[in-house]
Amino acid sequence: MASCLVSRFGPLGMVSASWDCHSRAAGVLERASVGVFSLISRGVSLRSKAAGGAHGFGFGALVCNVMLSHDVAGESLFEAGLSAGRTSDCGEEGLWSVVIPTYNRLPILRKCLQALEEQEGYERSGIREYEVVVVDDGSTDGTLEFLQVGQSHDGVLSSGDLGEGGCVTSQVFPHVKVIRQQHGGATRARNLGVREAGGAVIVFIDSDLVVTKDFLREHGAALSEAQAEHGDDCTFTYGRVVNTANFENPKSEKFKLTDNSAAFFATGNVALSRRLLLKAGNLLKSGYDGPFDADFSEYGWEDLELGVRLKQVGARIKHVPLAVGYHWHPAFSMDQIPKLIDQERQRGRNGVRFFLKHPNLDVRLMTQLTPLHEGLWFLLTLGGLLNEKTLSPFLVLLVAAGHPGLAAGLLSPTLNWHTVQASKEEVLRLKQQGKFVKREP
Repeated sequence: MASCLVSRFGPLGMVSASWDCHSRAAGVLERASVGVFSLISRGVSLRSKAAGGAHGFGFGALVCNVMLSHDVAGESLFEAGLSAGRTSDCGEEGLWSVVIPTYNRLPILRKCLQALEEQEGYERSGIREYEVVVVDDGSTDGTLEFLQVGQSHDGVLSSGDLGEGGCVTSQVFPHVKVIRQQHGGATRARNLGVREAGGAVIVFIDSDLVVTKDFLREHGAALSEAQAEHGDDCTFTYGRVVNTANFENPKSEKFKLTDNSAAFFATGNVALSRRLLLKAGNLLKSGYDGPFDADFSEYGWEDLELGVRLKQVGARIKHVPLAVGYHWHPAFSMDQIPKLIDQERQRGRNGVRFFLKHPNLDVRLMTQLTPLHEGLWFLLTLGGLLNEKTLSPFLVLLVAAGHPGLAAGLLSPTLNWHTVQASKEEVLRLKQQGKFVKREP
C-alpha cells in the first residue's frame, strides 16, 4: 500500500505543462501533500507529477514462443505486426530497443535523442547494439522535418510523405528510426513502437527525458544481475527520474527527495524483456494492438494499468538509481491552466476505466474514486469556490514574483477537484448507459 501514500506531483509545489506524472501517479493522498504543504514550502523549480545474448537473457526463440503460446486471450496480438527479419516474437538477442512516443516536443526531443546517441560502455553490460524507436504522434512542430528521415522533392521528408505506420531511419541520429502515426495518443504510439522494435529488451522513456551517458549500461548491468540471481527474465529495471525546469542544462539538477516515485511501473524510465511485456499484454481481455490497453484513449493511467498486469504475471521490480534521466518541463505559467484542467478531466475519466478493469481498493485509491478524496478536495476548494477563475489574481502575482512552484501548489486542489468531478460524471454516464460493469477478477 506504500504506492498509495506518495504524491504523483513529486516536489512540493510543483507541476508541469506536459503533466507526465500520470506515469508516477500512485497515491491515496497523491497530490494532497502538494496542495496543502506547498503553500508553506519553498517555491522552487516546477516539476511534473509528475533494448539475449550476452546481456543475460539466454532464452531462445523456441522457449519464448512456447511461453507465449499459452491458451490466453490475445495470444496472437503481435503476430501481424512483427518487423521483417525478427527471429521471434521475443526480439533479436543482444539488441535493445528504446521506445519513445512524441508529440510537438521538438526542442527537448533534440536533447533527448542526442543524449541517447552518446551512450557509453553499454557493451560491457552485454548489450550488443541498441536502436531508438521514435513514434511521432502526428506532430505539427516540424519533428519529422528536423529528423530528416528521408528525401522528398525539396530534400526533406514531410509528415505527408511518411505514410501512417511508415518506418525509416533518421539521417540526423544514427540509432534512431522514426515512425509516424496520426494523432492518437501515447497508448497507441507506444504499442506501435513496440511492434516495430526489434530488440529482446524494451526500454520506455518519454521524449522530454535527457539521460546520462551510462544510462543503458546501468540498466543492462542491473537486468543481468537480476537474471543471474533469479534464473529468469521476470525482473524489470526502474531508473531514477530527476525533475528539472532547466532547459539549457537539465543534467545540472540535483536529485531531490520528492523525485522518488512509489509507482510499481511507469513508462518514464524502465527496461524489461519483450517476453515479459508480451506475457502481460496477453492478459488483456478485449481487442487490442499492443501491450498497452487501447481502451485508454485519453490521458493517464495506461502505464499503471500495464503495471497491474505485470504484477499478475509475476514481474519483479529492481530500482537502478544510477540509470538517471532528467525530466524537463517548463515552469508553471498561466497559459498552461486550460491544458492542465483538460488533462485532469481526461485522467478522471480514464481512472474510471482503470477501476472497472481492476476493481480493487488499491486502484480505487490511486484513481481517487473514494469519498475521502471527494471530501478532501471539496474542503480544500470550499466546494469548488476556489477555482481557476477565483484564484487567478493570486496565481498571477505569485508567477510575477518568481514563485511558479507556489502558484502551482495553490492551483493543485482545484485540479484535483476537476479530476474527481470528471470521474463522477463518467460514472454517472456509464450507469445511465448500463455500462458501469466491473470486470471479474
